[in-house]
Amino acid sequence: MNGGNADIARRAYEAFNRGGVDAILEFLDPEVEWRMWEQFARDDRVYRGHEGVREVLGIFEENLDGFRVDPGEFIEVGENVVVPVRMHGRQKGTGEEQSYELVQVWATRDDRSAYRLDVYEELSEAMEAASSPTPEPEAPPS
Repeated sequence: MNGGNADIARRAYEAFNRGGVDAILEFLDPEVEWRMWEQFARDDRVYRGHEGVREVLGIFEENLDGFRVDPGEFIEVGENVVVPVRMHGRQKGTGEEQSYELVQVWATRDDRSAYRLDVYEELSEAMEAASSPTPEPEAPPS
């Protein structure tokens, strides 16, 4: 798909694979909410802002060498973009290849940046969520 929202996600994955965490930040709102799949989350599933993005991606980078995220198709559902991805790299210390397949839903605004990114295990679950209205980010706890 060549739409603006899909293009944001496409360019973000390309930037991340070229330049790492700092490169993807220009495609994410400074107040972005990243809702991680519970299998990968350490504590709270919701990571907020650019610091939260650094934390969530750091989980993978501290455990995997050559960490990459390879997107499949980009499916526009209203203002959202559903992207099946394969995350992979080599386990630090053993060099064993590790791979995870999951689905990310990008909620974008004004064809500029994502203000929310949700992670799901199954495409059907992600498609259902993408079809529902996506709330604006919650205010961080005080």
